[in-house]
Amino acid sequence: MKRIKVKAELCAGCRQCEMVCSFEYFNVFSPALARVTVHKDDRYGLDYPVTCRQCTDCPPIHACPEQALSRTEEGLTWCSWQDCTGCGVCENVCTYGAIKVNDKALICNLCGGAPQCVARCPTAAIEYVEMPPSTETPIEAFSRLKEEWGFE
Repeated sequence: MKRIKVKAELCAGCRQCEMVCSFEYFNVFSPALARVTVHKDDRYGLDYPVTCRQCTDCPPIHACPEQALSRTEEGLTWCSWQDCTGCGVCENVCTYGAIKVNDKALICNLCGGAPQCVARCPTAAIEYVEMPPSTETPIEAFSRLKEEWGFE
């Protein structure tokens, strides 16, 4: 399955991915409405775009009290806005912090196979590639990056 792959070493923290995402779905430039979020760690000078990893075993799907989250035939995590109450349970249980709630759950759906964040990233820090699901936890990923970059 194709997934979004992040090359954190290329991310400039410009947040253009957030702007493009919110504009694609809501016709406004608003990071609060984006399905991708650039996390900044000023201690290390790191910027890291976070979006749904399309986990094989997706805790938010199982935790949603309204059963508004499901898996599509293509394997994408999907939110039915008709069923979503915006309760935030999915946001709280997402291992990667990739879900935001702004009235309804905002979960990356890969723009139907043509992710706009990938197309518009000026540094090519975000790719859309065929890859297996990640088994790395967020803490493991951050620790790996710090080690690769010589911070610890």
